[in-house]
Amino acid sequence: MAMHQNLCDAVTETGGRITDIFFCPHLPEDRCECRKPLPGLIHQAARQYDIDLQDAMMIGDSAKDIECGKNAGCKTLLVLTGNGSCTLQKLTQTGMFPDTVTADLKAAAEWIIAR
Repeated sequence: MAMHQNLCDAVTETGGRITDIFFCPHLPEDRCECRKPLPGLIHQAARQYDIDLQDAMMIGDSAKDIECGKNAGCKTLLVLTGNGSCTLQKLTQTGMFPDTVTADLKAAAEWIIAR
């Protein structure tokens, strides 16, 4: 997928590395466990890479990303790029707050590394 390649290229250009990409191929009406905001893909990644979800961070720009992370028991980080600014307003209205908000993916990575 072009979007995945663009993401990998952007991360590589800044010195990062993406190990894997998990995505849901199903339609909303399929009601699968892997479609956000359900945490199926996070659970799959946790099993595959032996990830402790209490120490994991879900980063995204949508309300579904934040809800998915919370459903999985992860800490959540909202980036304000993409849909992030609108998402922050929506989350504020619904009372669901990410654990952290950063300007973009680079700032998110820097915040995580600084922890």
